[in-house]
Order: sequence, then C-alpha cells, then structure tokens
Amino acid sequence: MELFGQKPQATKRSLRVVPRAPGDLTPLDPAIAEALRRAGLDPEKFSVAPGDAETAIADAVAGVGPAGAQVAHTFRFLRLADALRAIEQLVDADVAAHISKAGDGWLVAFEAKADPLVDEATAHARFATVAAALGAEDRGTIRRTLAVNVKRTVR
Repeated sequence: MELFGQKPQATKRSLRVVPRAPGDLTPLDPAIAEALRRAGLDPEKFSVAPGDAETAIADAVAGVGPAGAQVAHTFRFLRLADALRAIEQLVDADVAAHISKAGDGWLVAFEAKADPLVDEATAHARFATVAAALGAEDRGTIRRTLAVNVKRTVR
C-alpha cells in the first residue's frame, strides 16, 4: 500500500546454505541445488536456513577467524572444482578457508589457530597431503596474530 506517494519497499528474503542436519529430508530449491553441483558440492549434504542481519554480522565476524595467533596454509589449484573439494575435506570447526581467483588458478588459504605444542611443519603436512592429492601447488604458510574489533552502525 502506498503512503504519501511512496511505493512500499519489498522485504528482502535472505537465505544461507548450511550443512544438512541428520534426518533432514527437506528438498532444496532446484536453482540452489544446481549451483551447489556446479561448485562441485553434493546438494544432499546441504540445506537452507533463513538469514537475518544479526546472523550476517555473526557470519562476517566468524569468517575473519578467532582472535589470536593463526597459521594460514596456502595452495594454488588449477581448477575451481579441486579447490572446492579441498575446502570440503579440510574445513571444520577449527579451520576456515578463503578462496580467491588468481591469474593462473585459484588460491586457497586454510587458516587454523596456531598451536604452540605442534610444529608448523607437522600441522602443514595435514593440509599439504590433501592439497597435493588434488594437484595443488604448495605456496607455504604465513603466521599472523589477529585482533577482531566489531563496530556496528545502525541506520
């Protein structure tokens, strides 16, 4: 309904792809299932959940990673499908992945919390074994310390 000559604003419907819960048989929208297949992922392993502003902020902060010392294990993949397979195999509750397009392939950085009790070479071997099996070139590791500050602007 128009008020004072203004058109009503459509509400945005936000969805996010999440791992499918055990026993969840809800069918995916065919467009979402096809997009997951094109990305090399099995649509049977995923479902959709409503997204909102609070979830988007939490997801953005979670994507940065936890505060503290981290080690990024970096690899170059020639094919996107191989990069996504490595991500599917290696990402868990303690490991985040960032992917970017490079001129000569796809760069993937797997970020894990630095463990002072584990040698970096030993920790890197876990990632390198999976990446090498998928034809990736090892680009090494980077150690960094991260401080997360969240500033929220309300409009």
